[in-house]
Amino acid sequence: MREVTVENGKILGVPCGWPSITAFYGIPYAAPPTGKRRWRAPEPAAGWDGVRDCARASARCYQLGVGKGSFYEKEFYPCEEEMSEDCLYLNVWTPAQSADEKLPVLFWIHGGAFMTGYGHSAHFDGEHFARKGVILVTINYRLNIFGWMVHPELDNENEYGISGNYGLLDQIAALRWVRRNIASFGGDPEQITLAGQSAGACCVQALVCSPLTKGLYAKAIMQSGGGLSPFPDMEFPNLKKAEERTSLAALGVSTIEEARTLSGAELLKRWKETMPGPELQRGPVVDGYVLEKSMVECCRAGETPKMPCLIGYTAMEGLVFARNRGHLEQVMQEALGDKAGDYLALCPQDGPEFAEYQKAMATELLQSAAEAFAELRECQGKGQTFIYSLERMLPGDDMGPFHAADLWYVFRTLMRSWRPWEGEDYLLADACSTYWANFVKYGTPNGKGDSALPKWEPYRAKQPLTMRLDKQIEMFKRPANARVECRKKI
Repeated sequence: MREVTVENGKILGVPCGWPSITAFYGIPYAAPPTGKRRWRAPEPAAGWDGVRDCARASARCYQLGVGKGSFYEKEFYPCEEEMSEDCLYLNVWTPAQSADEKLPVLFWIHGGAFMTGYGHSAHFDGEHFARKGVILVTINYRLNIFGWMVHPELDNENEYGISGNYGLLDQIAALRWVRRNIASFGGDPEQITLAGQSAGACCVQALVCSPLTKGLYAKAIMQSGGGLSPFPDMEFPNLKKAEERTSLAALGVSTIEEARTLSGAELLKRWKETMPGPELQRGPVVDGYVLEKSMVECCRAGETPKMPCLIGYTAMEGLVFARNRGHLEQVMQEALGDKAGDYLALCPQDGPEFAEYQKAMATELLQSAAEAFAELRECQGKGQTFIYSLERMLPGDDMGPFHAADLWYVFRTLMRSWRPWEGEDYLLADACSTYWANFVKYGTPNGKGDSALPKWEPYRAKQPLTMRLDKQIEMFKRPANARVECRKKI
């Protein structure tokens, strides 16, 4: 099935390495958010005559990149990709040979701290999911200054009196486009699984908590993000607070109209010069429309749908949120308020012990977020939650199972990496992609129960088991950790 008709016109895909699988790159799901459309909700994409060639991915949203010579550049982004403000496109990999196969769909939202990333980077590929009977969709959406800008002038333009969250609105527009069109690719619009990693996982949870997405998906996967309060610097502020600290002067302009006259490249340059200051919003906000309340409040109020969830983290996430003890106290006070003291009492002072704590902090936070999320969902009768921890020490350096290392295994794209992979890595990648595909198809990583892989038990308060993804794949119970237990109760 190389040629497909969608609501905008006909598109032509390309065969993958496995010839029966077709990839469609660069399908527009919304109009270019340029000119007067900058900082406005996405509008429908225009139609076209003839057949659109979808053999090449679109440009990524304007972004800073991850730093020349940095670890993540070598790991995931060794090549420069084209950038443009015209970036609202998606990619589809399908094994279907006809439009009536009703295959389940994995809808993937990339991470990158809400500031970088794109849906067609080297570690994302849908061929192995397609070989297991799953259609993969990856998307681009607006990032950084283009995706999250807030200002009262923008509120006045908006029918709901709000601004910001353009990146989330893009994701919702892409999800709705997929719902309307995925049947043409042989997909089932009633079997869409939201999935993402890091900031992408936080976006998945935001979509799960948004009143705008009800009924648009069936399951959710959150990798190294999501849960209850995963990161102290990802507690989304309300719109009023975000606007109070917003400064157009930081961009060298005095009005939104003037800011819209800047080219995308110039706007990115000026935004970069404001880093890491607080003058401009750098992520989602609780605006009363896309997000009516904080994600924690939404989850605790039981306002999320009943569905299966898969959530997890890596054993050496390595993200550092506090430079020293003083900064830790500041961060936690902002995130936890009067409850910060209980957690801070369990944290070491500056010195070698604090350095070790810095290394473990992100993994501990993600563990507590995932377990608290699972226990809350169990209590509310919201469905089963499956938790994993990637423990594999990746070959090639001493970084271990770092933040985003699970992507190589889940997408089974090891051959696109520089690492000298070993046999155990290929076996683990096959296991991960099988578990994930089973979850998308059946709502459980165990599939129909006929898999040769170890059984993955759902996490329960009285049976707090996590799936260890390593040379040996097994369920295990993590040792007690006072900081994790404290965070779960806050």
